[in-house]
Amino acid sequence: MDRFFRCFDNPGALLALLVMLLMAMGTVMMYSASGARAGTESARVQAQAESRAEEDFRVHHSTSYLQRQVMWAALGLVAAAAAFRFPLERLENLALPVLLFSLVLLVLVVASPLGVEAKGAKRWLAVGPFTIQPSEFAKIGMVVYMAKYLADRREEMQSFLRGFLPSVAVLGVFSVLIVLEKDLGTIVVMGVVVAGMWCMAQVRVWHLASLLALAIPAIVFLIFQHSYRLHRILAILDPEKYATTYGLQLNQSLIAVGSGGLFGTGLGQSIQKYHFLPEAHTDFIYAIVCEELGLMGGLSVAILFLGFVFLGFAIAYRAQDYFSSLLAAGLTLIIGCAAFINIFVVLGLAPTKGLPLPFFSYGGSSLIASLICVGLLMNIANDSLAQRGSKEEF
Repeated sequence: MDRFFRCFDNPGALLALLVMLLMAMGTVMMYSASGARAGTESARVQAQAESRAEEDFRVHHSTSYLQRQVMWAALGLVAAAAAFRFPLERLENLALPVLLFSLVLLVLVVASPLGVEAKGAKRWLAVGPFTIQPSEFAKIGMVVYMAKYLADRREEMQSFLRGFLPSVAVLGVFSVLIVLEKDLGTIVVMGVVVAGMWCMAQVRVWHLASLLALAIPAIVFLIFQHSYRLHRILAILDPEKYATTYGLQLNQSLIAVGSGGLFGTGLGQSIQKYHFLPEAHTDFIYAIVCEELGLMGGLSVAILFLGFVFLGFAIAYRAQDYFSSLLAAGLTLIIGCAAFINIFVVLGLAPTKGLPLPFFSYGGSSLIASLICVGLLMNIANDSLAQRGSKEEF
């Protein structure tokens, strides 16, 4: 393992190149997947304006989604640059304020008029003319705080009451708020990320086993609390039975994936994006990737995300302190878990969840949060290189 990770002399630079490639592919595929939807919305806006015998000056045409995605990408790159330059020691000292700020945003979503509800879920916060999804940034806040907590209590983590239980309580508070947003997918991602960090901190196996024993009944309760969750699980077993109801997205997604064959129908030639597959430009964009670029294109995207995970863990392995190592691993897991859960959903290997595919799905919150993760990872990698260089000079 040591030899494997040390073969990456500068994992931060490789990570930057890989992310730029993912963003370029993601932008092209998002434009392709959103073109039909944007064209329909443009025609509807024009028809409404004509029916009122007035002009509608809103910019709404076939590239409207692309323009907004490029704008968010630009904002995300600025945020990534800020994260890259932010001193890691200062970030470690601000771990608790970052966590509390994330908590306040989640509370505002569920308990204030600023919370925005759409499609039966209340996950967004209105900020002027824009809406943000605080849970995307809460994952980063949780990782920063948990890295600080685990680094400060390295020995105490062997104790259930003094070390492990307080960290579980923090995760529990965030989970309750996200449950109120009806965002079970984010809870799964956050739980897997924190569990991965606990494993790195060498938490006792029986502590994790006892938590899992308590978590399983809670998850079962949440599934049966809303019938659509149970039906989405059943739809995996028999997509055709639920083809027009709870399994509609999955059924149309599998049609898209199957239609792509080995090399795809060609870029821009998807049929499913023409309102057959709901949310083709967001949660199910990977299905359009497979349809237009085929098995080879879909496999290439999955391999790129695997490369991201390997480089992220290489950065974590080479980090110069325990906090940075845990932070890098957590940030890597945020993107890696979201990516592969999304891919599993599209392929019918996991129940349908509203999780975006990082760097591909349309949406500002996911893209900006993902780029912040990348900026912090590059910050850790750069810090490691600088400290290693100074030691060699000495």
